[in-house]
Amino acid sequence: MSRNEAKTIKELVNPKLKAAGWFEHNWQLDPEYKITKGRIHFDGKIGKRDQYLYADYLMRYKSSLPIALIEAKAEDKHHEEGRKQALEYAKQLGLFFSYATNGHQIEFYNLKQSTQEIVSRFHSPEELFKMYLKEAQLDLNDQDRKTLTYDYYDESSSGKRRSLRYYQENAITKTIEAIIQGQKRVLINMATGTGKTYTAIQLIYKLWKSQYVKKILFMVDRNILATQAFDDFAAIMDKDSCYRLEPSDDKFPLGRDLYFGIYQTLVGGTDDDDGTVIKPDRFKEFPENYFDLIVIDEAHRGARTSRNGEESSSWFRLLEYFKSSVQIGLTATPKREESNDTYAYFGKPIISYSLKNGIEDGYLAPYIIKRVTSNIDALGFRPDSSNIQDVRGQKLELKDYLTPDFERKLSIPQRTRAFAYHLLRHLMGTDPLGKTIVFCINQEHALDMAKYCREAFNQYKEKYTLDHYEGDYALRITGNDKNSKGKYPDLVKFQDVESHQPIIVTTSKLLTTGVDVSNIKNIVLFRNVGSMVEFKQIIGRGTRVYETGDERTQKLGFYILEYANYSTQLFNDPEWDDNPEDFIDEGPLIVEDEDSFIHDVPKTKSELEKENKRTEEEEDDLKKDIRYRMSEDFLSGRIKMAAESITFTGSDGKPISQDEYILYQSEMFLEHVKDINALNSIWQDHKYRHRFLQEELRDYKISIENLHSIFFEKYAKRNVDSYDILASLIFKKPYLTKEERINKARELNPKLFERNDLKQNSLVKDLVEIYKSTNYKPFTLSQELFQLPKIQNYGGYNGIKNILGGEQSMMEFNINMQKAIYDSRITA
Repeated sequence: MSRNEAKTIKELVNPKLKAAGWFEHNWQLDPEYKITKGRIHFDGKIGKRDQYLYADYLMRYKSSLPIALIEAKAEDKHHEEGRKQALEYAKQLGLFFSYATNGHQIEFYNLKQSTQEIVSRFHSPEELFKMYLKEAQLDLNDQDRKTLTYDYYDESSSGKRRSLRYYQENAITKTIEAIIQGQKRVLINMATGTGKTYTAIQLIYKLWKSQYVKKILFMVDRNILATQAFDDFAAIMDKDSCYRLEPSDDKFPLGRDLYFGIYQTLVGGTDDDDGTVIKPDRFKEFPENYFDLIVIDEAHRGARTSRNGEESSSWFRLLEYFKSSVQIGLTATPKREESNDTYAYFGKPIISYSLKNGIEDGYLAPYIIKRVTSNIDALGFRPDSSNIQDVRGQKLELKDYLTPDFERKLSIPQRTRAFAYHLLRHLMGTDPLGKTIVFCINQEHALDMAKYCREAFNQYKEKYTLDHYEGDYALRITGNDKNSKGKYPDLVKFQDVESHQPIIVTTSKLLTTGVDVSNIKNIVLFRNVGSMVEFKQIIGRGTRVYETGDERTQKLGFYILEYANYSTQLFNDPEWDDNPEDFIDEGPLIVEDEDSFIHDVPKTKSELEKENKRTEEEEDDLKKDIRYRMSEDFLSGRIKMAAESITFTGSDGKPISQDEYILYQSEMFLEHVKDINALNSIWQDHKYRHRFLQEELRDYKISIENLHSIFFEKYAKRNVDSYDILASLIFKKPYLTKEERINKARELNPKLFERNDLKQNSLVKDLVEIYKSTNYKPFTLSQELFQLPKIQNYGGYNGIKNILGGEQSMMEFNINMQKAIYDSRITA
């Protein structure tokens, strides 16, 4: 009998590898090396992964230097059966070499030369290394070799279990190759959330520990990021080798190895009018040749020369001053107009790993987009009287106010309040404890939004049994919210994945970059973002994956909520590199009196980009001069939610209409459930129905949540069982409301619903009322049901069991209720 793949590897491939010297160290071969984690599919609440990709063996010359891979197939297959995988995986990993084998014959591929040949044995580590040096055009001295092959930092002693992903290892290897070859400027382009900082830590660790570089400067553009980087590096570098450059330092010390600083601390400035030096360039306290290596995080935000006669990045001269150093730029931004100077200075990225790559590989979370606006935003606002005054007593100018004016020229708290209530309804319908960042127009707007989110939470918490929640549900975190030590204690709590205080953070500019919170479930855009660079950074706040194995706590997808702006037009930009799982356009928040409204005119792209370059301080300066702030009761009670309108995406990721989506879902559904009788059988079996809804539909790529939304859009009804929604949309049958279904079930089975025992009778009535009051959910006795206050009054699970006459009687009651409510004789 022929060996299967596992036995082929164990009994035929492994002896050949051992003979070639590949079993001398436990790190030489990575068996079943996981390349990807499997793309996540997110339905709004639950994420499910595709199968991950793996190579049978990843071969390492040293523990930190992958050099080739092997794809093995069962011995009775052709030895080149794994050719496609061997070539695709090697290319993906940035390797020059790969093998395909069936244990008897071995095909060797040289991707650099585009050649292949049958070889009698696997190459030894030294043979592959020599070929690698030739193809990489590397002529190594002892120092070069030490640097290239130096081990990564092992985090296991600190309790962390991170391991480098294939693209991170590729970035490190390619960067060191370039530096060894004499390249002084290197750019690494990796999407937000894909681990640029961790990659930089391991890269710097290898360069520093191998003594290729001795003095290092790590540059960022915000204090919070400098502190975050300092903490990351200080844990792995030698004691006292790291130093945080502070503005308060009288003089910078020259005896450390790794310095952390922000541009604003090191780079001075001049008066715009007469050129007088306001603040000196403090980087000149270091000799020009002091630093061997400078790493610039978010390089697109700083490394830019003058443009149109204006100095767009004054700190660029820092790089020129230390021109003898190796300079590595880290960016999440592909080349485009606002990052042209970055690319001109550093050159082509050594590696580019995009948002799309990250989502496809399953390292980043997919997203769903919800768009919401109001009549005030859609049509504009015109005061109907010249006597309207704001809270400062200023008369509101009679003119047309459009979306770009709100919170800049005219603040209407009721508008902010309406969107805050919408956000809370969204959270209560998805995850009330789902961490959320709201990007507001300025710091005052962020303060308002936090206040109204807390107000809305207090309105909803009792209804959604969150009375036990203590602390601040929503808080503002902006540049004005530091403590006396310059720290952000509320941000530290927000970043803690175990903490639920706060849930919502409102901000303006502070949290757009570099702040890692892995379990963010909602990104809210309450201001327009006109820059693709900033847009990607903001969206990147939500792309991190947080897996716990528990659907209640983990995060495998997120929402982007766009409130009254045009930011998501950037999804149509040719340089946007991914498709959302779904678009949900919820229509407008309606203000009833439309006579005061005029039509809005969107701003141009250049105007939007100019707006988004303003800092928090500049925004605050603007508001002092041009803002009206209306009272909290202005337009009170005139804002409400309109019906939802939804656009979905098809199998190719492109938007399709509702009817097209129903057809698309129907075709897949009918492959597994042939007719209405089959659906009826599934619904009567409550155990199988649960598995069908929770697992099988996701496997079939069918979203019951989306079908619920489409049904509501078509019929404006929520008190309908999922059975009737599928019967209506898939099988074109008339639907029944839950009330109608129960009434017909009672007519057919009166004894089941009307009991002689008073406690049983009361219990059945309450169970039926709970069923009727829950949107879309089928009838079942579940753990979730037993926790409801109304059922707790009966003593929960044990109480119901006793009332119904024991566990067996309770099970029979549940089965009989399923058969009664989903009786095939019940029709509209």
